Amino acid sequence: MRSASISRRAFIRGGARAALVSTTFGASALLSACGGASDDSGVTETPKLSTIENFRDVAGIGEGYPTVDGGRLRRGVFYRSGALTPDDADAAALARLSLRAIHDLRAVDEAALAPDHVPSSAERETHEVAPIDASAAMPGDAAAASAWMSERQRQLVTDPVARVQFGLLLTRLARVSGAQVMHGTAGKDRTGWAAALLLSIADVPLDVIIQDYLLTNTAAQTQIDARMKAAASRLGTDVQTVAPLYQAQSATIEAAFEAMHREFGTLSRYLAQGLSMSSADVAMLRAKLVA
Repeated sequence: MRSASISRRAFIRGGARAALVSTTFGASALLSACGGASDDSGVTETPKLSTIENFRDVAGIGEGYPTVDGGRLRRGVFYRSGALTPDDADAAALARLSLRAIHDLRAVDEAALAPDHVPSSAERETHEVAPIDASAAMPGDAAAASAWMSERQRQLVTDPVARVQFGLLLTRLARVSGAQVMHGTAGKDRTGWAAALLLSIADVPLDVIIQDYLLTNTAAQTQIDARMKAAASRLGTDVQTVAPLYQAQSATIEAAFEAMHREFGTLSRYLAQGLSMSSADVAMLRAKLVA
């Protein structure tokens, strides 16, 4: 188990930096070219939104997440969330972030159920990835629920259509200037994988990436509790049995990284071959993310 963990760490560490070195531009030149992000000192604090689930800064809080080489992530660049359905107060808070793009990962029928309220400063872009429909699972126990969820998360890595859409999402995040939001319905599965990829590109330690994924359980606790109780009632079972379907679990995101490692060997190969990303766009993302 320990060797597998070390292998995954090396896999992440070896990918994004290689892409950055391979470009002829330095980080500051890349940021200038994209109209990038300025120093964190002027970044508006991430608002606490009561009507948008799981809204948070991809870079974390405070000084931002650390990188393996001692750097810190730049806040106020990329945000993640569930569906953008704010009330008036939350809409005003979003407006203060001066967002430039909203990236919706939901399928058309999902988005129709809860249409985005896009701030006037932003454009909405769609990157349709099929949702993980937890209501389709019929687990006999928590272990079965966890295994079901891990398999569905692996499919986000291996499915050709999902890979195309994640590649387009990351490419647009690299090329659009200014602050941006990416989201799904609850902001856990598809959005969680996209956020994990961004953190991996920035050389954030794997342990920190996993802890960031697990923060969904705190940020969206009320909504998750409601979903678990409803599912348990529908299936005639207890909340503990269905919890892995609705809570973020380390085994789920680790399964995605293991699938990536197994299928592509390195992060840079996954980004280049699996997601069809250019080394310049990967380097641009890292330049935007790392202060």
